[in-house]
Amino acid sequence: MSDFTKTIAPTVDEYHEQIEAHWHKNRISRRTALKGALAGVGAVALGNFAFLKRSFAVGGGTSGTTGAVIVGRHVSFASDGGNDPANSMRISAQVVFPNGVQAASIAPVLRYGTTASYGGSATPNIVNLTGVVPNAPRGTLAGNQFYIKGLITGLQPGTTYHYQFELGDGTITGDATFKTAPDRRGLGCSPTSGVNVPAPFTFTSFGDHGTNAAPTDPAFAYASSTPYTWAPAAFDDNYYNVADPVLGYDTTPAVTMTALVAAQNPAFHLMNGDVSYADPSGSGLPVDDTNAVSSTGTGTHGGAPAGKNAYNPYTWDVYLAQIEGSTASTPWMIATGNHDMEALYGNHGYGGHQARFDLPQNGPSGCPSVYSFVYGNVGIISVDANDLSYEISTNLNYSGGTQSTWLNSTLAGWRQDPTIDFIVMFMHHCAFSTSGNHASDKGVRDIVGTAADLYQVDLVLSGHNHQVERTDPIRNNTGAISAPDGSSIDATIGTTYLTVGSGGRPRYNWYNNGTPDGTGTTDRYRGRTTGAGATTSYSNSRIYTAPGTGAAAPFGATVGAESINWSQTRYLDYALAKINVVPAAAGQQTTMQVTIVADGDRVSSKGGVEIDSVTLQRTAGGSLCVPTNIPEVSNAILLPVAAGLVVAGAAAYAHHHSAKDSDSLDGAGV
Repeated sequence: MSDFTKTIAPTVDEYHEQIEAHWHKNRISRRTALKGALAGVGAVALGNFAFLKRSFAVGGGTSGTTGAVIVGRHVSFASDGGNDPANSMRISAQVVFPNGVQAASIAPVLRYGTTASYGGSATPNIVNLTGVVPNAPRGTLAGNQFYIKGLITGLQPGTTYHYQFELGDGTITGDATFKTAPDRRGLGCSPTSGVNVPAPFTFTSFGDHGTNAAPTDPAFAYASSTPYTWAPAAFDDNYYNVADPVLGYDTTPAVTMTALVAAQNPAFHLMNGDVSYADPSGSGLPVDDTNAVSSTGTGTHGGAPAGKNAYNPYTWDVYLAQIEGSTASTPWMIATGNHDMEALYGNHGYGGHQARFDLPQNGPSGCPSVYSFVYGNVGIISVDANDLSYEISTNLNYSGGTQSTWLNSTLAGWRQDPTIDFIVMFMHHCAFSTSGNHASDKGVRDIVGTAADLYQVDLVLSGHNHQVERTDPIRNNTGAISAPDGSSIDATIGTTYLTVGSGGRPRYNWYNNGTPDGTGTTDRYRGRTTGAGATTSYSNSRIYTAPGTGAAAPFGATVGAESINWSQTRYLDYALAKINVVPAAAGQQTTMQVTIVADGDRVSSKGGVEIDSVTLQRTAGGSLCVPTNIPEVSNAILLPVAAGLVVAGAAAYAHHHSAKDSDSLDGAGV
């Protein structure tokens, strides 16, 4: 549990209350303000609607009598109430009505089946998400959006299904497909006869995405009944055109990276937070769009009055349509970042997140974005790093330690499950990073790093820093062994941390012993000074050691310096992580290959270039069901998960570190 039992700065919930108090003070309810803006709904909304209507048609959709469209289809795994990725699927989308008002008797249906003839049906529900920004260029900005959600259960594992949404007015989407997770009964100590070990599979990951198109607010968003198009760089990624230090041939990286996910044909994609950037300020403060556009008419990419955040809910319209080409068939599992703390909505700023997405609900009570699921022989956990971060403290310890307790309990259970070999955590803030911007966060490291050590977490994925960095295996906050590009290593040696906040936002820089590098000249990856002892190695980095206080919060965290030996690969451009998993029967070797795929090489190659790879190895079933006559994997460290865990873990680390001293302290870390 964090050393700080409560947040120093005001919380996101308190800031949300300030927004509500604004309307109360002015003797007008938020709902009434919304209705005021909707007074002119007789006209077609325009705004994003024309764009969304085209997207709907391209996907094979047909509007009914109300003129509604359904866009941004998104499939995601269920992992609660007896449902799991092998027997169910959650499907959501945005429903846009041309006048901003839900039509009566819309009667939604979700049809599904193993062919495009369907045969099965489920009854989804429609959620109305509302919020009002008090100050925008044309006055009060009303957000009014609708999301349809359906759960399909009783499915067969490893099977492709077709689906479509239909509304009672005749609106119908095009056909789309998804595939359930494989049957896991062939894994473990006592596999079910006749059930095969799951076939190899791939999943991908990145964070910090955003859009490459500016949103246009619909006419009904303002009392003037006039649509408003925001200047580029107000609520999109386009400020990279002048700010990105290594911008090359790709001027629409958010779109490119979405396509790059689809090109890997992954079983699922892990989104490491900072999703649409509807809140470009990213600190969970009250909303005010007064400064979102400068006096010259250009966007200020997050500019807001002191103590406020810019926010535009219609950025989500653009974003969900942008990613539909992948998310309609591939589950994008979402973690929350600091730009996803939207104080316009309640529940720690996650009310909008809950309305727009339909994710597993098996996490700790009161933590809407914390959950877990198991796919094949891999256990996956979404961690809410906002609850742990010292750097941006508006949601620090909102869970009161329940997330940490749940995390350790879940990991302990998984390490006693012989069907789960690899464990992956994904989150936003970084436990280990040499970035010159957000750097490492001790609040995150204390919880996530400690749990990773105790329960042998194999891989931790994060975003936040807009660049790519892979560490050597880490144990007790230090590199345990050098693992350059192309290595195959025993995963029990330590946890590999991979920052991949390279989904589309402008690049950051590196902190090289106090000297920033935003040019990429000290990058280290395949083909560029890669390998142990490279001259691009820097041993000093930064870490947030305490939360912000007073008026400086939430960005007033104390920053310290630390000596490091764990940084291995660094890449200052756009890329994703591709993880290939090869499950195996108990006692056999199973592998998880972690590869960094860039959107290009900054010069000529396009469409995905592999620039780094490391393969993590384990014995399937671990020590839980491996026969005694099968030798242990070389240098394996199998920590107990019962009493004496910390002591045993420290002893095992010390033994390994001594045995591999020549490898682990050779100055290989960047």
